[in-house]
Amino acid sequence: MSSMNRKPSARRASAHGAWTVRALCAVATLGLTAMGCARAEVVTLERTGQPMTVHRPALYPETIEYDSRSDRFLVSSFREGAIYAVDGDGGASLVVDDPRLCSVLGIAVDAERGRLWAVSSDLGASVKPSAAGPKNLAAVGVYDLSTGKAIHYVDLAPLSPGAHLVNGIALDSAGNAYVTDSFSPTIYKVDSQGNASVFLRDERFAGEGINLNGVVVHPDGYLLVVKKSDGSLFRVPLADPSRLSRVDIAERFVGGDGLVLVGKRDLVVVANQAAGVASNAAFSLSSEDGWSTARLRAVQRLGDVYPTTGVLRNGKLYVIYSKLNELIQSSPEQRARLQVEATIQQIGSAAL
Repeated sequence: MSSMNRKPSARRASAHGAWTVRALCAVATLGLTAMGCARAEVVTLERTGQPMTVHRPALYPETIEYDSRSDRFLVSSFREGAIYAVDGDGGASLVVDDPRLCSVLGIAVDAERGRLWAVSSDLGASVKPSAAGPKNLAAVGVYDLSTGKAIHYVDLAPLSPGAHLVNGIALDSAGNAYVTDSFSPTIYKVDSQGNASVFLRDERFAGEGINLNGVVVHPDGYLLVVKKSDGSLFRVPLADPSRLSRVDIAERFVGGDGLVLVGKRDLVVVANQAAGVASNAAFSLSSEDGWSTARLRAVQRLGDVYPTTGVLRNGKLYVIYSKLNELIQSSPEQRARLQVEATIQQIGSAAL
């Protein structure tokens, strides 16, 4: 392959800082296709504006979501086992405070049904330890989006033996939830009535450390799931999950944590650290064949902040970070002294 047609590498992206696809199309020597340039302005990664500080120390949010009904950010708390709303000035107000929750990781908003879903795990870093103990808790709570009142609480642990770290969650159009387990090679399904089942168990999801993580539901009927330990991206059909496949892409996104789907053909992967690799970046991917294959289009380096997840709000892309890894790795005595405030940072925009 000649240099005129060779794809730009992630190393070259980091050397030039934030790449926008518009800029890539302007560089003729990169040899991008006309189709690629026609879609150049869908996602632009560029850190803009002043970061917003969440004014509640030691909250340690893992996931950021957007509640379009109330035009507010929602964040989960790994340390407090709760969910907070964040206003435009960074003020945090309690939305869900369920004593059964331990560390809240993934959250998901069902605006149509007025529901808020929360994933609860235990890594020994919460002020609300679970009865099950570290690496044994695996639960999902469903709450009224307006009042925070509990609707369902579902124990997933009996569905799969061994250790658990339920982590990511995504909702389909019928109100069903799909939940990843980072310590068990399993994706669970919880229907809108609170009935839980194993959606898919596959040894390709297994590995050292934290594995399955961020997940999104594609409107064409499949999941896209990232495996944090090795950076693989999987495509899982909803109608026949056994037909899962690894998305064919030259790069691996080690540390992949959060996924943001933009339209049908663009995906942003928020990655932090895993397996000795510190990615600490957002990666913009695109696919022209229904995510059988994909290509890396842009990279935004975020620095040593351990970003976890992102969200799209009114055409702008945001990530959240608070060096959550320091909380998880600290001793109980050290945790009591941690007072880091979380940061919400705009990292790009999307034109739909």
